[in-house]
Amino acid sequence: MATVQWIYANGSSWVSLDITAQQQIEQLWSNHSSSWINCRTFPGGAYVDFEIMEIKFNNYGYAIARRC
Repeated sequence: MATVQWIYANGSSWVSLDITAQQQIEQLWSNHSSSWINCRTFPGGAYVDFEIMEIKFNNYGYAIARRC
């Protein structure tokens, strides 16, 4: 089974999220629901929006992708 990794666009680079974010986002993905997460990458919480594949943090949207 392939390992799943969640990444986000930071400037011109794709960056891996911390393990807590990885687990929370994968759980949301499995449940087909967008919601808030709390992790080290985005302290204080961020909203994961699967409709537009974006994490919203501090009034800014970061594109996200799921790769295997």
